[in-house]
Amino acid sequence: MTAAAAGRKLETLALDDSNREAVVRFVRGNEDYPTSAAFGRWRFTECPTMEALICMAGDECVSTMFSLRREWLTPSGPRELLEPFEWHSSEEWRAQAPGLRIVRQRMREARPMIAIAGTDQAGGLLVKLKWTRVATAMKFALPITGAYLATRGHGGAIAKVFDLIGTPIFTPRRKRGSPLRLEPAGEYAPAVRALAEQQRRFAIMRLPDIATASWLSRAPAEVGHHMYFHASVGGRIVGWGMGRVFTRDEIRVGEILEAFLVDDRTDLYPALIREMSAALAGYGTDLLVATTTCDDTMAALRALRYRPDDLRPVLAWWGSEPVPQGKVLIDGAIGDHAFFPVPTAAAAAWLDAPR
Repeated sequence: MTAAAAGRKLETLALDDSNREAVVRFVRGNEDYPTSAAFGRWRFTECPTMEALICMAGDECVSTMFSLRREWLTPSGPRELLEPFEWHSSEEWRAQAPGLRIVRQRMREARPMIAIAGTDQAGGLLVKLKWTRVATAMKFALPITGAYLATRGHGGAIAKVFDLIGTPIFTPRRKRGSPLRLEPAGEYAPAVRALAEQQRRFAIMRLPDIATASWLSRAPAEVGHHMYFHASVGGRIVGWGMGRVFTRDEIRVGEILEAFLVDDRTDLYPALIREMSAALAGYGTDLLVATTTCDDTMAALRALRYRPDDLRPVLAWWGSEPVPQGKVLIDGAIGDHAFFPVPTAAAAAWLDAPR
């Protein structure tokens, strides 16, 4: 412990109005978050499904673990799970292991947890704490303009050539005659949840969450514009999707956050991913990204020339119960992946790699 930390005791608390300002200061020191008042209110106060455990040393926040409370479908039926994120600790206090205190307190609760490890260090520690690796989430990226290449160190001439040649080739477009119809929606229809509960492909899958979706829709401009879609065939809803368009470092990014089709129409994943990608590209995006554990979605992304960008472990904690066996569906909207306004690290690195 440093001299500055000497004499101060750690206290693990829930985030509330009395410590919120200290927590915001701490988080902003660890992440490149917007600093506007509108973002601060939206991010730290207004979400109806967000909570946090923190460690305080006097009036200073020294560690956090935020979570979204969301309902997931499990073999025993719908169940509330926590999606932890922003698990950070002050370097000054690492010897006191405040982050370890927080996660252990969470692990003593009745609610299961599921998370995409943000770093190898965090994933390794959770494995040591007996969390179970249940899946691997694959990140994909598809550059569609030369503007993104310029930020990757390519010269202006290469960017211009890509705009002339690459953009027409890589930009996804809607396909005429497809039996699938993709329709924008202000929020998911009630029928969507019923369809999710009837699926049998995944043992663990998050149910469509209207409360969190409504909060995401109210995000300030720094976070981006969230949009929802219903997929239908002959007037019957057979799937849904969520996307986001945002700007970071002058690059406009379109992200597929959720994409799902019912069990008897998995043949339409190529059409669903094409239609969603085309809708996002229509916002003038320079780069498209997606994260998923779904084999059908991965195949559809590859068919559209998306390339693998990164692999991240998905870890779960089920308390005294064993983690359910079977496939786990994770898409990009888990935890802060749905709103953190930064593209994937090394997005589209395949452009710089030797073929």
